[in-house]
Amino acid sequence: MCYSVLVRKTITDSQKRYGAIAFRNAEEDYAMRAAADPKHFPPLSSRVYPGHFASVFFKDAGRIQVELMRYGTYPPIDGAAAKKYTSFNARSDNLRSHFWSNAFMHHHGFVIVTAFFEWVSVRDLLKAGTVTISEVEANFQRQQEERKTRILASGKKYKPTPTELKSPIDRQIIIQFTPEDGSDLVVPVIFSRNPNQSSESAFSGGFAIITDEPPPEISRAGHDRCPVILESGAELEWLNFEDKNAHDLEILLDRRRRTFFRHQLADAS
Repeated sequence: MCYSVLVRKTITDSQKRYGAIAFRNAEEDYAMRAAADPKHFPPLSSRVYPGHFASVFFKDAGRIQVELMRYGTYPPIDGAAAKKYTSFNARSDNLRSHFWSNAFMHHHGFVIVTAFFEWVSVRDLLKAGTVTISEVEANFQRQQEERKTRILASGKKYKPTPTELKSPIDRQIIIQFTPEDGSDLVVPVIFSRNPNQSSESAFSGGFAIITDEPPPEISRAGHDRCPVILESGAELEWLNFEDKNAHDLEILLDRRRRTFFRHQLADAS
């Protein structure tokens, strides 16, 4: 699972890398939506959480295009029930399931990621040996003080949560995974459209990041999934899926780029 990701807000070399690109859903239009309805259109940020929006590259009418889409795709269920079953990660070994039938082999894209964040068990994290219990305790204390300050500033009474009262060793914590070489990661996604909106409606797309088994360094840190990282050039094969079958695409995803990740404590915010 990818709890949240860091993405490139602007891709300055996109024309050089991918040819002519038509940008849909300009950020100015999105800003107007966000001002009127911040609950459903959170302000754009490099840190993307489920329900927030990010730039997705995909192919339409023979051209690579970019569109702001919600992190969280829509399953093949009509009406209000679709929101209940929305998912933001897709296991690479489950893409042929009915749940992804309106996205896999129909709507492929990719996002440019610089890091991703996960919740892990403190107990498991300490076994990796790169973080100390003192650092964990300081991290929790800082988060608690920030929460207390916000609550008191709003005029409300502060009370520790049940989680804050737990022993640090029995809690979970957010860590940030970053490529050791600092490179951008091309991560494949599948997407679909909100069944309650026209396919031509702005901001109607929702995407899910494709994940697979983690490399050893991520597993040692206490997490069991990792985004698939495409080899250079494979993103174009992923977009040009019309002449491929499901097996071909699964082989393509298996040809992932090997990247070593370092990790560090990260804020929940």
